Order: sequence, then structure tokens, then C-alpha cells
Amino acid sequence: MESAKKIEKIQTPSKIKNSKDEIINTHTDEIVIALCGTIGSPLHRVAESLKKQLVNNFDYHCNIIRLSKFIEKSIDSDISRLKKFDRFNKLIEQGNKLRKKYGPSILAELCIHNIALNRIEINKEKIKKPNRICHIIDSIKNDEELNILRLVYGDLFYCIAISSSLTLREQELLTQEMTSGEIHQLFDRDSGEEFDHGQRVDKTFPQSDYFIRIDNESSTKLDDKIERFLDLIFNSKIITPNKYENAMYLAASSACNSSCLSRQVGAAVTDAEGELISVGWNDVPKFGGNLYTYNDFASNSGITDSRCMNYNDNKCYNDFYKKSLRDEIFDDLVEALEITSEENKKIVVKILNESKISNLIEFSRSIHAEMHAIIIGSQLAGNRIKGGKLFCTTYPCHNCARHIIVAGIKEIYYIEPYRKSLAIQLHHDAITETETDKNKVKLLAFEGVAPNLYYKLFKMIDDSRKVDGIKIIINNKDASPKQKTTLESIPVLESIVTRKLDQTDSELKELLS
Repeated sequence: MESAKKIEKIQTPSKIKNSKDEIINTHTDEIVIALCGTIGSPLHRVAESLKKQLVNNFDYHCNIIRLSKFIEKSIDSDISRLKKFDRFNKLIEQGNKLRKKYGPSILAELCIHNIALNRIEINKEKIKKPNRICHIIDSIKNDEELNILRLVYGDLFYCIAISSSLTLREQELLTQEMTSGEIHQLFDRDSGEEFDHGQRVDKTFPQSDYFIRIDNESSTKLDDKIERFLDLIFNSKIITPNKYENAMYLAASSACNSSCLSRQVGAAVTDAEGELISVGWNDVPKFGGNLYTYNDFASNSGITDSRCMNYNDNKCYNDFYKKSLRDEIFDDLVEALEITSEENKKIVVKILNESKISNLIEFSRSIHAEMHAIIIGSQLAGNRIKGGKLFCTTYPCHNCARHIIVAGIKEIYYIEPYRKSLAIQLHHDAITETETDKNKVKLLAFEGVAPNLYYKLFKMIDDSRKVDGIKIIINNKDASPKQKTTLESIPVLESIVTRKLDQTDSELKELLS
């Protein structure tokens, strides 16, 4: 219990006027920023740029925590002499072992312990501004790591997702004496392992609060992108959404209309100048045009709700027909190969369940969000859709990709990866993930404020922009985070995590030291 005892509440002297003032007086300027990105992305550069700007422009203390250091410390042998490919694999394997043994959020819990102790040390030093500290976590790879950090730090916490083109990531790793084959093995493993304690960047990345895309043209503008993010969270400048953030926010809000049993997806189509044409979501089409919506049934129109959640056996038809197909193939194999052993039958079932059959999307009753937005947009705006942009919460499937090409859309932006998609493989002649290619439809990761934080960051707080009709000029070194949380509760939550760590075995206690 030694670590837990160290993490005590930091009492803030208060000039009590009333309950409201006393509560406000406990608010802290402390922030926690986690980075998330696939292997080969410039995560370290982003961490260093954040630190530089926070120290120089906002008078903050910065504490960079690399989760890989916890993993390295838990490895008995010296891995610094290994080839880069072997070293990366060793770190991934050891990280997975730690998550499997202690839970998928263990690396974030060790990080929370580090943050709590760091705050105590800073408080002991009696520095001038002890609450102006930022803990930068480089980097998280599992969605449970993200979840525990959000639970503990709430509005103090931000996650920045960094994406980089496949070509640039490959170029980065080629400088580290790896072959192309080794690099792509790492890419596949890093992006999303199929078990809870693995590296699940594909699950973690889309839940971020701010997205930064690095490519050949924008890599030199990294500092500018981070400056905008900091100005937003500190409210130090008046910043309004750009057309990309606005369109993606509309796409994400449209996804809430979906009743699909699998996932909610939203899309928005704009013209070439960024003016909204239409929005769409995934759901079941109805007679007469468009999709079923709540209003159809709330208005007592007599329309029967035939969405999958209420249709026949309330089942997902895509899942139902995929299972039927697997069962049919299983029966045919058992009969043709005269398989009688129960053990061999289990092997056949395992092979079928892990086959590409699970990736089929042909049997859904729902129209996809992209198709919905394109069809409605074409009805409303005709050829204005040509040369336009499509914003989708999820990477488009190969079925939607061909419709997007036919519609004449020039740019696609997405947040969530979709590993089942064969869009590039099937349409490499017409679609590219390279931003500089002007002769194909660009399929790019979204950049900017995430839809989940759009309202909080862009909404003006009360009458905070002017005094006596004149715009307020804010000194960055006095600026406070726009979102605030009391420091009274944070150490209590941190101590809950720390107590759990103190109750574990000697291997973990070694990592705490």
C-alpha cells in the first residue's frame, strides 16, 4: 500500500465567498494528453512539439511518459542489441503478456501511478505554478488504456490521433534497416490484433479527440496544427470550425439516426467548395423512397416499423445469412470428405469461422450511409455532387467505393478504419490514399477536432470574448484550459488505481519503483 499512501489529496487554499466560489477554487489547470497512432507515425515528434509549445507559450511544466519504457523494464534481457524488427516484435509480445496477466489497461494504470507521483514531487518543490503541468503519454495502443485514462481524468484528458500515409510510414521504418516484408508484418500486427489484450490501434484511434494527418506536404506544418489544438483547449484565440470539421460533425450526428444492429455509420456530402448537399446513415430503405425513421411511427402514419430490430425475428440478416452459408459449406465438407470425428468437425468449424466469410457484407438489408447520402444528394443537387467531397465516420467498403467513383466525388475523409474493405485493392486505378495524387479519388484520414468534442471546444463560454464591446486579448501564459475539473477528485481516483497495483505481485511492484 506504499504507493497509495503517497498519493494524497492536494488541498488548495480558498478564499471562501460561497459554495460556488469554493468549488471553482479547486479547479486545476493540469491536463493529460495521450497520443495514439500506428507504427511508423511520428508520435515522438508530436510529443516533443507539444512539450515545446506548452513550455514556451503557455508556461507549463511537461512530463513525457513513454509506455514502452514500462514494457522494456519488464523484459529480463537487454533488447537494445536486437535488430529493429526483432525489438519491435519483442516489445509487442511483452506488452501483450503484461495486458493478459494484469488486464488490458495495465500500461495506462502504471502511467497513472507515474502521474500521481510526479504531481506530488512538483508540489514538494513549491514551484510558482504547480497546477500548470501537462502529462504527455506516448503512446496508447489498446482501447482499455484509453478508457481508464478517461475515467480517471475526465475533462482534463485529451487523446490526439496521429496518422501518416502508408508510404511515409514505410519510408520511416526502411531507415531502421527493416525489409519491406518485415515492415508490413509489423503494420498488420500493430493496427489490430484479434484479442482483448493485444495492440488494438484500430479500436483506439477513432475514439480520439483530435486528429492530425502527416503527409509529404503537411509534415512541415506539424507545429501549426498543434498550435491550433492548444489554442482550442485553452480558449486563447477565437477559432471556428473549418469546413472539414463541420462536415464530419454533421456526418457523425447523422449516424445517430441509424438503428442498425451492427454499427451506426454517418456520412455527409458537400460540393467542391465545402457547402453541404446531403447527409446519410445506414438503415433499411422504405417504399416510396428514403429510409425508415422514428418520425414514420411517432406520427401514427400507419407505417409498420420494418427495421431489423423489429422485423420478423429481430435479427441481423447479414449475420444470419453468413451463418447459413458457413453451415452449408460445413455440411458439404463433412459429407464430401466423410468426416466423422468430432475433433475434425471442430477443426472445420474453426477454419470456417476464421475465413473471409465473416467479412461478407452482401446480405444486409440496410443501405450504407455513403450510398444514402449520394442518392439523396443527387436528388437534391444534381451535378453539384460531381467534384465534391464525402465525409464518413467509417472507411468506405468496396461496394460503396465504386458508387463514390461513379458519382464523381473527388475526396473522401473518414475516421474509423474498416479492415474488411477492399476499396484500394479492387479500385487502385481510381482511388488512392496518397494526398498528392491528383488523378484519382483521394481517400484520406480525417484531420481536426473530433465530432465528440466539437460542441465543447467551439461553443463560446458565456460572454467570454469581449469586455465593454472590445475583444479580450488573452495572454497564453495566463490562459486556463476551457474544460475544467476539480483537483479534489483526481487523487482519489488515482489512489484507487494505485491500490490495485500495490496488491499485485513482485514483477509489477518492480515496475512501480
